[in-house]
Amino acid sequence: MDKKKREYIKKIAGDTEREHISYEDAPLAEIKDTDPLPENATKKFFKAFLILVLSVIVVMALMNIDKLTPENISRWVEYDLLGKSEGEGYPAGFSGADVEMGNFDLMDGVPVYCSDTSITVLNSNAGKYQEVSHAFANPVLSTNSYYSIVYNAGATGYTIIDRKSVLKTGLTENKIFCADVCPKGIYCILTEDSDYLAKLTVYRKDGLEMYAYSFADFYVNKVSVNADGTRAVVSGLSAKGGSLLSVLYVLDFSQSSYLQRYEFDEIYIYDVKYLDNGNAVAVGDKAAYYININDGSKANIDYHGKFLTTYTLDRQKGMLLSLSSTPDGKECEVMMTDENGKNAADIMTNRQVLSVDCKYSRIAVLFDEDVAVYDMKGKRIADMKSTGDSRKIRFADANSVYILGKSSLYNISAKE
Repeated sequence: MDKKKREYIKKIAGDTEREHISYEDAPLAEIKDTDPLPENATKKFFKAFLILVLSVIVVMALMNIDKLTPENISRWVEYDLLGKSEGEGYPAGFSGADVEMGNFDLMDGVPVYCSDTSITVLNSNAGKYQEVSHAFANPVLSTNSYYSIVYNAGATGYTIIDRKSVLKTGLTENKIFCADVCPKGIYCILTEDSDYLAKLTVYRKDGLEMYAYSFADFYVNKVSVNADGTRAVVSGLSAKGGSLLSVLYVLDFSQSSYLQRYEFDEIYIYDVKYLDNGNAVAVGDKAAYYININDGSKANIDYHGKFLTTYTLDRQKGMLLSLSSTPDGKECEVMMTDENGKNAADIMTNRQVLSVDCKYSRIAVLFDEDVAVYDMKGKRIADMKSTGDSRKIRFADANSVYILGKSSLYNISAKE
């Protein structure tokens, strides 16, 4: 290109009076969009998007600040993020010959069971996080969030586990009636006592004793510790004028005397549970009870002559009861009392109910060969087939359940 032509192009490219520049006349480097986007528009967009995402994360973290411990974060990465691919899927046969109904539950969201020979923790694909042999003649499992304690009822041995390992094995001085563990690893054991009818001993996570309470008037048989490991509810029984008398003690580990005590005439208390909201529930042979520990009040859930066939006490959800109008256990009605002591559901199934569970604002009911899922208004929203040997049910997620059989554990999805 000669010198004159270059000067001409330079002149017209820099001419601010000119409305249009010919692409043939001007160099590409000099051509500019007449309506350009701001140069930092993309950066501003991603910056705003990043701030939004971080804001959501911060809000969620603040809502769950008590759960964001290094241990919990490590647990999530190790188990949930990295451990899902192990296993060959359900059904999974038991390690051992038998698993009692009460010896199957969920720990940290995954199945845990205790057979006559071992304690096993599975992942969502039936892979084994761990399997621990035991020699307990009468093993009993109690689970609370991240930990489980298995004790030898009527003997002295116990074992505490989390998903991946055995945290402690121990022997008590006297025979064990019951034991429980809280999400912080603090555990308590009810035992016989040489000077009293029974004794509750509470231990720190490292196994050091932190509290003890002896019972002189009642034979205590059940204990449930609260989420913080600072209180427990204990049930017991005695005789009064030739009649059965049951009792509930609420114990505060910072006090030498009991915090509250409730008596029940002609009622046998089967089980108790300290709820995560600070209150407690108890289920008996003729009635159930909601205990408001904050104000000391007690609400009765009368069975009105019906027969209790099964129940589930949940630390977060409250109490589920199956009541039959006939002694043979058929024609069952499922009732739910929520964590605030309010009636949350009332479902007439007209069938024999084997097991119940509540989660995800749904209630799962196990019958002899199938499972029905209801919403909280009692509407049947899903069905699934089970096996003829089904005994106990637990929600795996909103659309599937774990079912304990006689020789295997199943994971079955719902058909809505």
